[in-house]
Amino acid sequence: MSKNIVLEEIDITPLLKAKKKLDQALQIARSDLEKTGAIKCFEYCYELSWKVMRKILLKKGIETASPRDAFREAALNKLITDPEIWFEFIKQRNLSTHTYNEELAEELFLSLPKFQNEMNMFIHTIELL
Repeated sequence: MSKNIVLEEIDITPLLKAKKKLDQALQIARSDLEKTGAIKCFEYCYELSWKVMRKILLKKGIETASPRDAFREAALNKLITDPEIWFEFIKQRNLSTHTYNEELAEELFLSLPKFQNEMNMFIHTIELL
């Protein structure tokens, strides 16, 4: 699969824009409100990441029905290194969406650099396709 096919047929622009917003949010987040904004950026980046993975896998003839399936197959296809890390992001995404607890929000916020790093590696990988 050449770079042109992936980048022409799968628009990663929204993912790149969301990543930029997450990067900015993590640089400036100090107050609770700014941290909440960074968590919202994480949620958006997470959704875009797994959906881009799903589209790339579909181009390879691999159908996935859920983020867990997409992460597992993405690792098998060398798009990401470790699906277990991304499985943790599933848990974090579910917690951030379905509950609000200040301690949980702070814990999630502190884990965002790990997500940022994994997302950066994923983007780097797909840009090389």
